[in-house]
Amino acid sequence: MLVCTDDDFAFAGFSSKFGGVSKGKFAGLNLATHVGDELGNVEQNREILRQKIGAKKLIFMEQIHSDVVSEISNLDAKIPPCDALITGLKGVAICVMVADCSPILVLDRASPKVAVIHAGRAGVISKILSKTIRKMGSNPANLEVIIGPNIKGNCYEIGDLDLGAFNAFKNGAKFDMDAALKNELESLGVASYKFSQICTHCDERFYSYRRDAITGRFCGFAYLRD
Repeated sequence: MLVCTDDDFAFAGFSSKFGGVSKGKFAGLNLATHVGDELGNVEQNREILRQKIGAKKLIFMEQIHSDVVSEISNLDAKIPPCDALITGLKGVAICVMVADCSPILVLDRASPKVAVIHAGRAGVISKILSKTIRKMGSNPANLEVIIGPNIKGNCYEIGDLDLGAFNAFKNGAKFDMDAALKNELESLGVASYKFSQICTHCDERFYSYRRDAITGRFCGFAYLRD
């Protein structure tokens, strides 16, 4: 597990493949119910993660590769399918599942609020990060943004796919999500941000859809301290 923030305000970071009970192609701490793993194993893995990070509860999104941003303010509310989730609830860890896409954590000490974002190619080019920050109502200058392990530009082949204005972040047939996100962060005025240097396609400590096709999902998580 990669812990990025651990203080009186929040706890946030990223899981890896290690420490879970799943077997075979999903071996380890697979957190996804939609990839073909046994449901009981996933439920056990989620409880292992919850205990390890000290959260009262974990909340996962039904991710749909969209630019839909939701906010949860009470635990009885039903969360619609979305790819970004915001909360100001204490002790409730919101989670984003990935296996090459960019898991983004947004921390706002002034609100206080936290958000998690699933940004694959579709999310990046639809600027789901900007839309999340706007919905949070945050001053970008007050934010801490963390982009976790993802597939790096040297490995992310998309062929001759036309990305419009985002072709500026292509190098031949490859797309650099980090470069596009860095440009967006700086345009927004976010001063405090950091990128993991881990490429999920290259590093077998993490699940990678591009590398393995049938595989599990790790997650980014964030919650506010009580």
